[in-house]
Amino acid sequence: MARHNLGYQFQSAIDSAFRPGLDKHAAKHTGESMDKVCSFSEKKNLQEVSYQIAKYMKDHYPDVKKVKDIKPDHIQSYLNQKSSTCSTATLGNFVSRINKIEKLCQSKFKISTNWEKNILTPQSQKTVRNEKLRIQTMEKKDLDKILDYGYRYSKSKAIVAIDLAYRYGLRDAEIANLKVKNVNWEKSTLEVIGKGGRRRELTIKLEDTEFIKTLCDNKKSEDRLIGIRKDSINKQLYRIMEKLNFKKKYPVTGIHAIRKLKAQELWDLRRAQGFSKKEAMDYVSNYLGHGKGRYDVLNTYVQKQN
Repeated sequence: MARHNLGYQFQSAIDSAFRPGLDKHAAKHTGESMDKVCSFSEKKNLQEVSYQIAKYMKDHYPDVKKVKDIKPDHIQSYLNQKSSTCSTATLGNFVSRINKIEKLCQSKFKISTNWEKNILTPQSQKTVRNEKLRIQTMEKKDLDKILDYGYRYSKSKAIVAIDLAYRYGLRDAEIANLKVKNVNWEKSTLEVIGKGGRRRELTIKLEDTEFIKTLCDNKKSEDRLIGIRKDSINKQLYRIMEKLNFKKKYPVTGIHAIRKLKAQELWDLRRAQGFSKKEAMDYVSNYLGHGKGRYDVLNTYVQKQN
């Protein structure tokens, strides 16, 4: 690789791939589109992003002199900084262009980098106050206090529902619709019917076996597992939060804050097990019922993406 600064290396890779007039749609079918730049506007966009990355690297990681030495964490740090001033849509465009720049550099310099597999679009911080409050994650210590209070002083079925919401990251509607027949003891799975009728199977953890069995006791296959309306779950949660003076801390959020807690725990576990950021995000997304690739949604659930 040429011994020039990062900006020059990026520019060289972009120039080498520039094919003005190349049919972009036709190139997609032949697989050429990812390592070719087909228009002046695309070239300009890639140049702007590469210039910003080069400057960011010079300011924050001055010892990195070659593109091959840029790590995913460097790129993620750059994106995280941009999240304070850019919208979610703009951040998505940045990620797409960075992925393209990586392909061009790999082709030009015959290097092996792994940015694309390990960077995620961060959540935009350009939100109004209530939007920020809605993406709050409940702290585990607070949830423990809520459940402890509920089991001690309330006879409402909502307490068990809140507990189940945390154990399996369920929505209030999913909990309300669960039936005994959704529990498969042969496979040790819980079938959850989510938004749009999408079904997913979650493994019943060994430590939850007695908890789930208690919910099934003396009930028929078509009976509701808990037998509670979804709005009743959040209402009881709010009552307990008010008793514990948590409403100031979590003013406009409910079960979703608990789902976000579970999402963060699942993310942390998968990352500790050695999975890449995208692999961990796909797992969490599927677990919560969003499907693969919904990083735009999952960025509001997983706040700490280490």
